[in-house]
Amino acid sequence: MKLGKFSIGIGDRFALQGEAQLAAVIKAGEKGVEVTPVWNKSYREHLTIKSKPISTRREADKAVKSLGFKGDYFVDADHVNRSNVDFFMESSDFFTLDVADFIGKSANEKDIQEFVDEHKKYIGEFRLSSLKELFEITTEYIEKTARKFLFAVQEAGRIYRYILFRKAGDPFIVEISLDETEKAQSPMEMLFILSAISREKIPVQTIAPKFTGQFNKSVDYVGDVSRFIRE
Repeated sequence: MKLGKFSIGIGDRFALQGEAQLAAVIKAGEKGVEVTPVWNKSYREHLTIKSKPISTRREADKAVKSLGFKGDYFVDADHVNRSNVDFFMESSDFFTLDVADFIGKSANEKDIQEFVDEHKKYIGEFRLSSLKELFEITTEYIEKTARKFLFAVQEAGRIYRYILFRKAGDPFIVEISLDETEKAQSPMEMLFILSAISREKIPVQTIAPKFTGQFNKSVDYVGDVSRFIRE
C-alpha cells in the first residue's frame, strides 16, 4: 500500500461532503495532477459531534462508488495515540500517529547515548542544497536533539507496533505528526527525527512537522510568510 506523491486530507466532518470533495480531486486529475484523497477525522472531532469512524468510511466508499473513482483513497485515523487508536481500528487504513505531547520527555540514558554514538558520523559542517547556510553539528547538539525527540519517536514506534498487531496483516499507511506543538522543528532536528523513525522501523510514508505560524480552519495562513517558505 503506497500513498501517491500528491495527497490531500479531506475533512468531511459531517459525512455529507464526500462527493463534492472527490469531484474536486477528479477535476485536478483531469488537469494533469493526480491527487490521492485521504478522508480524515480526529478523535476530538468525533467526540464533538458524537459520530463514529464508520461514518467517515461509509461516506468515502459511497463517494468513490457514486463517481466511479478509480484511484487509491484512504480513511485516516487522524491524530491518534495509544489511548484512542482502538476507536479507529476497524474503519481506517491510514493512521496519523500524534506524538507531539511526548516531545521534551526524555528517553532513558542508555537509549540516548546509543543514539548519540550512532550519529557521530554527522559531526561537523552540514549543508542542504536548498539553503545557503551551513549547519554545525556537535555531539552536544545530537544529545540535545535526542533528549527532546527520541522518546516521542519511540512512542510512535509503540503505537505503530500495536496497530500492526491489531490489523493482523491488513495493510495500512503510517504518518507521524509533530505539528501540534509550539515551536517549529529545524532542518537538523528533522534529520535526526527521521533517523530515529528509521531506527524504530516505522514504515512512515509522510510526516507532519510543525511550521511557524498558524493554519486555522477556513482562514488564510497567519504568520511570517518568508520564514514559512524557508522552512
